[in-house]
Amino acid sequence: MIPTALLRETVSIEPYGGESSVGPVYEPAVTCPARVERTHRLVRLTADEVQAAEATLYLRGDVSIATGDRVTVGGRKYRVLSVEALDGLLRNEGLRATLGRYER
Repeated sequence: MIPTALLRETVSIEPYGGESSVGPVYEPAVTCPARVERTHRLVRLTADEVQAAEATLYLRGDVSIATGDRVTVGGRKYRVLSVEALDGLLRNEGLRATLGRYER
């Protein structure tokens, strides 16, 4: 597991619930400790689609987060572009989520 001392920020995660006639619908927010690195890089979403990522989020392995969820960090909203498990020798050590600009 990622040590608590490294998870110095609190983020709010709103799971993606689907689409409605007025736009995306999100479930109630859950807060959790995280480490946020504000880095800019390109992320390949599909074979033809590339998007700019604005931040990388590191979380404990037991947090529920998926592509499409909305994350709020310091009052700024992001959309989860990808989620990767950080595997250790014996177990899942944590999660790395790539965040892109939330456009709405």
